[in-house]
Amino acid sequence: MARFVKSLSLVLLSATALSACGSDLVADDSAPEGNPKVVALLPDDLARSKTLRVMTDPTYPPLESIDGSGKMVGSDVDLMNAVAEQMGVKVEWKRGSFSGIIPGLAADRFDASIAGMYITEDKFTSVTMVQYAEAFDQMLVPVDYRGPRLNSYGALCGLSVTIPQGSTEIPLLKDASEKCRADGESAIDIKQFENANNALLAVTSDRADTALVTNVNADYVVGKLKAKVKVHGRLPGEFPMGITVAKESKELADAVSAALGELRKSGEYDEIMAKWDLGDSAVAEFPVNPKAAPAQ
Repeated sequence: MARFVKSLSLVLLSATALSACGSDLVADDSAPEGNPKVVALLPDDLARSKTLRVMTDPTYPPLESIDGSGKMVGSDVDLMNAVAEQMGVKVEWKRGSFSGIIPGLAADRFDASIAGMYITEDKFTSVTMVQYAEAFDQMLVPVDYRGPRLNSYGALCGLSVTIPQGSTEIPLLKDASEKCRADGESAIDIKQFENANNALLAVTSDRADTALVTNVNADYVVGKLKAKVKVHGRLPGEFPMGITVAKESKELADAVSAALGELRKSGEYDEIMAKWDLGDSAVAEFPVNPKAAPAQ
């Protein structure tokens, strides 16, 4: 997925916050009692430690971002805290880059990650994923853009497109660019950036034509930057988003899935999604390693 910021002011704020990539955020010292149905599924080490290390890249509102007081906020933050409460554990939040999620899990730097990552079959060779939402892609352009709507990858021929490193759509853009050339059209100029802030800034500063974003934050970005950008097309396809754990952490994945199910039964899941205007991205089930887009 492609990740974009809520405002240009967040560029400076996030730069400060992310200068300590991998650093911990303060967690509540006390662990909740938990839901017995979920607690019974916990892996032994988590049941003993009562601490779930969760990594995110807080540059993707309304899912996760750093507010003006330096606090991490967003739907993913609320949801993962609620999952941990069901488990009877506390969350130890860790910050890092989106592209570092899978390597970090492999190196045991954290137990889980929630960051709006798209579920694709190729990831199952490295991680286990639990679906918690779904999304689709849209194109953001400068507000004065007058070109045709960008409703397909083919419509991007000859344009410069910004996207954060590690995004699922990068192989799709590369394939589309090759097809552009094969059809006698100009290639897509794919501009990859270290984070979502810089990717969006390239568009708002006239250094790129368009930014590939997801619906879960497109409206948020437009609302904050309505004088600068607008949505100008939707790409085909829908993507499940997943909470990610290490490949061998199947017990933890099952516990996460069960916790999400309990939150939906109680209504808390839908309340969290509605709070952040993400009702359209809510799902009814939370499968582990669900049928997903094929490897790119």
